[in-house]
Amino acid sequence: MDNNQLKPREEVVEKIEYYIDKNQLRPHDKLPSERQLCEVLGTSRTTLRSAIKRLIMEGVVYSKRGAGTFVAPQKLVRNLQDMESLSKSAEEANKVLSTKVLFADIIECNKELSKRMKLTLGSKIYCLQRLRLIDGIPSMMELAYIDYSLCNGIEQYDFSNESLYRILGDVYNVKIDHGSESLSVTYVSEQESELLDVESGTPVFYIRGNVYTEDEKMVEFYKSIVRADQIRFSSVLKHYH
Repeated sequence: MDNNQLKPREEVVEKIEYYIDKNQLRPHDKLPSERQLCEVLGTSRTTLRSAIKRLIMEGVVYSKRGAGTFVAPQKLVRNLQDMESLSKSAEEANKVLSTKVLFADIIECNKELSKRMKLTLGSKIYCLQRLRLIDGIPSMMELAYIDYSLCNGIEQYDFSNESLYRILGDVYNVKIDHGSESLSVTYVSEQESELLDVESGTPVFYIRGNVYTEDEKMVEFYKSIVRADQIRFSSVLKHYH
């Protein structure tokens, strides 16, 4: 990668951060328009957009589709090394979590899910897709596939209000013990941008994972896309001798 190509963007990133600090902008304050910022910062629109994308990934600003760019509030922190629920993380950060159910139904296991969940083709799966909002801001889309044989009748519950893991544990005695997940970066589609209220093509975190009981029974396979300006991930590094 050519460092000379990165330099203009990094300079504009620093200028935007200085502008926010100098003007004492607070969370959710709107930045000037692209044209105004280009004039104030003395840069091109292409470089400005690249710098703003970088600041969105760092959680300094966020973009609202059709409205502009705003100063981001402090992000919710998720620890990659524990299985704490999103609701508990939000509560500890004094943030309000709300949920909108986008899809909930029983489906048949296809080839992809059969391979992922080690189930036979045609097995029943409870499919649940939710939009999670933090302090009223759409922050995450979750798509969960649950082995229906473990939770017959779970479709009767309203997961816009109920906790999925609480129902699995308290009602069906399915005790979540551990899991694995991978994290990468992707870009939102037009449909996803509307639901998450961001510009199409905005970079987001993409997460895939599996959840197991203590005896290694797979309970759930899930996929999530997460707004990088609303949630950040942390991990603890240990040195082994």
